Amino acid sequence: MTSLRWQAEVYKMRECLPTFRAFTKPGVEAGFYGRVCGPRTRRIYEIVARTPLRDYPQHEPGVYIDPHPESHHWIRDNRLCYQRNGHHWNPATNTFAEVLAIAIRYINEFDREGD
Repeated sequence: MTSLRWQAEVYKMRECLPTFRAFTKPGVEAGFYGRVCGPRTRRIYEIVARTPLRDYPQHEPGVYIDPHPESHHWIRDNRLCYQRNGHHWNPATNTFAEVLAIAIRYINEFDREGD
C-alpha cells in the first residue's frame, strides 16, 4: 500500500466512520477498528478490518467481528464471509470504509438474542 493510498483511506474513514481508529504494524499490516452497538440486543461488537500491506489494495481487507452475531457466516480464519451485491472488489475505487459499512449492515441484520 502506498503512503498516498493510506492517507486517502484515513481521510475517508474520518469522514464516514469517525469513531473508528487506524492502526498499522509497519511493514506488515494496516487497518481500522471500532465498536458498534447492536440495534436489538445493545451488545457491543468490536470490528476490525485489516490487510497485509503487500496485498492492498489489490485484495479486499478481511473483516473480523467479536462476538459473532450468528454462527454461519464465518470463514475458517474467523473472517466475516459476505457477498457484495452486484460487483466485486475494485482496487481503484473500493475502500476500508465500504468494507466496514458492509460489516455494520451485517450486524444490524443479524444482531439478536439466542444465536
